[in-house]
Amino acid sequence: MSQSDYDFEYSWEDLKPVRPMFVTVLVVQTLGLVAGVLFGHGGVWAERAFVWGAIATFLGYLLGLWVQAVMLPGSLERNGVLVRRLGLLSAGFGMFGLLFPWLD
Repeated sequence: MSQSDYDFEYSWEDLKPVRPMFVTVLVVQTLGLVAGVLFGHGGVWAERAFVWGAIATFLGYLLGLWVQAVMLPGSLERNGVLVRRLGLLSAGFGMFGLLFPWLD
């Protein structure tokens, strides 16, 4: 995959070098969604699921960095553009999830 700083479209095959990290983010995000529905309070269930899932996305990214480094050593450095984009996206979701309750 050629890494352009302007292209933000990735297929499942393009994500192969960082797939352990990506799958970790998705799993933690899903767990956050479920936890928001089951344990969250205030608002409707969809709001709770969104907020908890958004915050869990960033936590999943942090865990995913470790999983990626353990499973495929050196792949974080080789795929810096993709890792950075996933990090910025997950940080944005996390910040929005933290600020969402105050946007009402």
